[in-house]
Amino acid sequence: MIGKGRELTDPATGEVYAHLPDSSAVECARTVRLAAGAFDGWQGAGPRDRAQRLHALADLVRGRRADFVELERRGAGKPVGRIGGEVDFAVRALRWFAEQALRPAGEIHPSGPGTRAYTDRVPLGVCAAIVPSNYPLLMAAWKVGGALAYGNTVVVKPAPQTPLSVRLLVELGREALPAHVLSAVYGGAEVGRMLCQLPEVAAVSFTGSTEAGRVVAANCGRTVKRVSLELGGKNPLVVFPDADLDAAAASAVEAFTGNSGQMCVGASRLIVHESVHDDFVRAVAARAAARPLGPTDDPRTELGPLITREAVERITSAVLEAVTEGVQALFPPGEKDVRPDLDAPLSGGNYVNPVVLDEVPDSLRAWREELFGPVLAVRSFRTEEQALSLAHDTEYGLSASLWTADAGRVERFAHRLRAGMLWFNTWGDTDEHISVGGLGQSGYGRELGVHAVEQYTHTRAVWIAHGVGSGGPG
Repeated sequence: MIGKGRELTDPATGEVYAHLPDSSAVECARTVRLAAGAFDGWQGAGPRDRAQRLHALADLVRGRRADFVELERRGAGKPVGRIGGEVDFAVRALRWFAEQALRPAGEIHPSGPGTRAYTDRVPLGVCAAIVPSNYPLLMAAWKVGGALAYGNTVVVKPAPQTPLSVRLLVELGREALPAHVLSAVYGGAEVGRMLCQLPEVAAVSFTGSTEAGRVVAANCGRTVKRVSLELGGKNPLVVFPDADLDAAAASAVEAFTGNSGQMCVGASRLIVHESVHDDFVRAVAARAAARPLGPTDDPRTELGPLITREAVERITSAVLEAVTEGVQALFPPGEKDVRPDLDAPLSGGNYVNPVVLDEVPDSLRAWREELFGPVLAVRSFRTEEQALSLAHDTEYGLSASLWTADAGRVERFAHRLRAGMLWFNTWGDTDEHISVGGLGQSGYGRELGVHAVEQYTHTRAVWIAHGVGSGGPG
């Protein structure tokens, strides 16, 4: 219920460490109304002022790096050794969009005598940014930077489990930006639904599950809002026998265990050539088992907890289903279950072991569904066509990774793979200046890069006549 509030729980221990009230319906409406009131002043401030203020916000985020690391560690259950790079990426994204505010936008078009015709871009108004629990600060920075650079005001709604790093970002925004240009509301699905329905909101940028994205799109459709959806994925990592198998194995492990598997671009399906299948799968399982699992405040920890107990239950159920169907499950040595045997206080946390499931039938959830945890479903192939067919055996189309030394094969797969992000002989590369997003049930719209402008601006066509009726001057 809007306005009720919730306890914030450390995923690593189960400890309740804070309480944050949900925004009430009145508060949501007021926040959006104030953002709408600030829009004219912000778009009218001019691109140089917006750029300078975004750089100032980036400076403030960088200056509070240690605070953001602690908030993300406690709220999202991220190992402390892995968070700093995410904060740095958030700073780079804000700076890149600050520079984009000063880039040319629009074109001059051929026109008749006495007429000038051109297109330009204008901001939309209030943009709602709905961000997920797996990368709270980073996803907020991607959305906030683009929307603000192009002259919009922004209302952010973080995931209910991880609001505090976004709250700090908004607090810093009060120092760098005019009043109500950047604000936030807090709560669950009901608060998100309200943002989608309020008429003053012109656009919604959502990152989350495909199921939730469908609801967002339907709610926004009632008032014909601009919508960008960065949704789920069941992404393949395809390995041919001529690849650098050691590098491929290392990437495969990061691709399914990084952030404890809670990544929309995570490669949760391994498609490996039959001639190297056995050795490669063993190598991946051994590397995954070697990743230290432990307290999030230990710099040596690489595998932290999942965000909720429900996530643990989802993973456990899918793995049990696969084992019941005869699938071989490769756990770390000494482990026989999804749940590791940990001492207090970690025994109260949402930890799971990394699991490799070998030769998973395509009917099982481990192959078909985005589990959002460190579970890798494996299939083998013999021919290129079989590999491509297995890669495409999903309704999603977010990312794909392919490993081979054959340049011709790279070109063939680059042409035919249906995914919005393609990595060849690498995995996970992302840069603030390159636009990313998915195909199919993975959503539409683009984050980062030059194409983010399409989410946050209208293109207008303008004709100006000079000397109407006289054929122009001269």
